[in-house]
Amino acid sequence: MNFHKILSSCAVLLFVIIMAMDLPDTAVAQAEQPLFELPVQLVGFPVIIMAVRLTNFVKKLAYSLNPQTYQSRTRRSVEHGTDSYATVAIDVVQAEKRILSEFGPKACVLEEPCRIHAWKAVPGEQPDWNDILSNYKIHTVGMRQWYLLSVFLGDVIRSPTLCKQLSKRLDCNRANRELA
Repeated sequence: MNFHKILSSCAVLLFVIIMAMDLPDTAVAQAEQPLFELPVQLVGFPVIIMAVRLTNFVKKLAYSLNPQTYQSRTRRSVEHGTDSYATVAIDVVQAEKRILSEFGPKACVLEEPCRIHAWKAVPGEQPDWNDILSNYKIHTVGMRQWYLLSVFLGDVIRSPTLCKQLSKRLDCNRANRELA
């Protein structure tokens, strides 16, 4: 960052000034004694104080020029804490078309597991595999893949509203209604 470069250059400048004061020219020192000797503290402390004030100013300037400073705290935490899926509105129609093209016309989404995993999902945290596998075994053989699809959608997308909309559009009981 630029702040670190400025800070290191100020530290180097301070070091050079102090070293220049501490190392007198040997020829001048032997020939004559100075009339007035300037204490190092008289110059060193103001230089240190100015360096600290300058670095604080640069920090505050960098903070004020950063565009994320003017966003709300919740929006900043969402952007840093979650994937881009949470901040972008997902088109339900597009998601439905994609699921149907990948899994076929019998694809369905179960609202409950999708919604539960959408609320539970914490970025970087592993899902509760014991719970997922025990619920997987409860479902019939034909419904197991749709259960896992619903869990996956909830964990990845993390949008309970999308889960509800997809479960209405891709209802698992629609095949029974179409036959009747």
